[in-house]
Amino acid sequence: MPRPEYVARLHGAKYDLRFCDRSEKTEMLQHYREALAAAAKEAGVSATLLEAAVAKDFWHWVKEERLPVPPKGS
Repeated sequence: MPRPEYVARLHGAKYDLRFCDRSEKTEMLQHYREALAAAAKEAGVSATLLEAAVAKDFWHWVKEERLPVPPKGS
């Protein structure tokens, strides 16, 4: 089953949050929360349930998108 676009957008926001500069964390957290709320609304489930449901898919998405993963400690 293909990944819904709202899940891909949520993963993108999570990626940005995880790997942004420290100075951008507040802005990226707000962006992630907005993406999560929008995705939950579109899916018709709670944000907590959706976040848990797609958590394991995040790294599959990162690999599929061929996104760089900064080394730990950077």
